[in-house]
Amino acid sequence: MLRISKLHITKLHFTAMASMLLIGWAGAAYANDRGTAAAGAAAGHTVAQDFAALGIVEIDAADNLADKAVPPFKHPGLLVTQTRLNSIRAAVQSTANSAIKTGYNRLLQDNRGSHTYAHSALATVQVVRAAGGPQETRWKNDSMAAYLNALRWTVSGDTRNRDKAIQILDAWSSKFTGFTLASGTDAPQAWLEAAWGLPVWASAAEIIRHHNGGEAGWTPAQQDRFNSYLNKLYAQANQASSRTNNWGVSGALAMMAAGVYQDDANRYNAGLNRMKQMIPLIVYSSGEVQELQARDCHHPQYSLAGIAQAAEIATIQGDTSVWTHTVGADSQPRFARGLEYMAKSILYGEGVRDCRSNGLYAGYSDIAVNGYRNRGVAIPNFQNATKRGRPDASAAEFLGYSTATHGRDDY
Repeated sequence: MLRISKLHITKLHFTAMASMLLIGWAGAAYANDRGTAAAGAAAGHTVAQDFAALGIVEIDAADNLADKAVPPFKHPGLLVTQTRLNSIRAAVQSTANSAIKTGYNRLLQDNRGSHTYAHSALATVQVVRAAGGPQETRWKNDSMAAYLNALRWTVSGDTRNRDKAIQILDAWSSKFTGFTLASGTDAPQAWLEAAWGLPVWASAAEIIRHHNGGEAGWTPAQQDRFNSYLNKLYAQANQASSRTNNWGVSGALAMMAAGVYQDDANRYNAGLNRMKQMIPLIVYSSGEVQELQARDCHHPQYSLAGIAQAAEIATIQGDTSVWTHTVGADSQPRFARGLEYMAKSILYGEGVRDCRSNGLYAGYSDIAVNGYRNRGVAIPNFQNATKRGRPDASAAEFLGYSTATHGRDDY
């Protein structure tokens, strides 16, 4: 009886999800989704084809994407493991040059990583549509400051960086109550801001909580307050996952990040499943990345960055399915195909948009190269674009500095 009930609920979930996807592809929900469906149709892609690729029309597909709990979660488990933190420290302290050392030296130029950084927690953060506002900027800068100080502490051992990271985490978790909306800003904009911010905050806290088995001494009471803060962000962020453009990817990434940090298999698996649903909607069979034709050169890379970071998180937790996800008879992982298409646009101006005047968006290129080289999947053009753009720097929406954490020297 329990099995029947679970199947019934899962099928209802997929029916509802299919309805949301149809709304998103029609472009009727919100202005930021406009043009996506038209671009897909122009490129020869149909909603039915992408739904068929996802298996949503198949009853068994619900079971194939059913939750697969992974506890106990591995910690640290958001982008950097303890082994990777130790490797970064060794590379930085070595007299030899390396990609990681070059990337880390770039990271040191970011004054948000200084223990003298002046943070300022707010009770509410006003969200401003499209342009952003000073309160959003403060919130984002403080999240990056917490992460950078936490990372620098693991490398240098300077406890002043540790203390600064903890001060920032404690200040925001003690004071923040929620988001407010500027005039003319729709409520869903807060979903997106939360989806972008949550993985950064969680990554900082993950290091402070778990590095060297809790060496920082962050108390249970402090952790509980931060957990409540993360729940407030999650309540907004997970709603972004209903979108079928870069918002949906960001929402799914936030769900996975919260799941790992909070040891919550339901949140993690919901995010992971949603991310795998998104891949064929973001990267078409040709390799074209959604929003590249309809918008610009950087919005498509929001999606690529989110998928790459989600793939790394899942890999740390023992699941490589985001990297290796194929659709239909594809022999090449669909995400790898999208990376190559984007790289050719950047390197040679090929495809639906010439992006030669743009570079790779920061925060994902070295993660993606590392992920696919570890799987033996060739992405030569993306590797060339990554090497040309090294070291990457900070990203406005996601964690940046992927060269500092994932750079490699064997290509």
